[in-house]
Amino acid sequence: MQTATVYDLNTFAPREERSRRELKVVKNPKAKRSLSLKRLRWIKAVALAALFLALVCSLLYSQAKVTELGAAIDSQSSVLDDLNSDYDYLTSQMKMKTNMKSVQEYATSQLGLVALDRSQITYVDGDEENTIVRYKTGLGQLASDVSQGILSFVEYIAP
Repeated sequence: MQTATVYDLNTFAPREERSRRELKVVKNPKAKRSLSLKRLRWIKAVALAALFLALVCSLLYSQAKVTELGAAIDSQSSVLDDLNSDYDYLTSQMKMKTNMKSVQEYATSQLGLVALDRSQITYVDGDEENTIVRYKTGLGQLASDVSQGILSFVEYIAP
């Protein structure tokens, strides 16, 4: 198997011939690339700075919001403490006023009521037969009222 190998024979030429070579000026194709790479790096840096600034701003805003909510919680807890105190006071007042002894004292002193004596108690005997009277309603009641009216009218007219 044969392979073709290319040699640059100018590298092995004597020094005098190497220096006589003609030089060509060729535009560097990497020059445009380096310019666009510089722009790309600058854009990346600006984007990173903007992202960092956004994160710092959001952190400051969230910290301010937490502080504000903490102050609101403190004020509401003080209001709740005041309301709990009022509730405890009113509960104790209600218990004191609904105490049986204080109710009896109020009834005798303010209302003029007298305590019940055992001799005032009367028992009712339930041995008697009880009857239930059911009144007519609806159409039966209307017919009864009309017939009663006609009878009373006839009695009035009759001599």
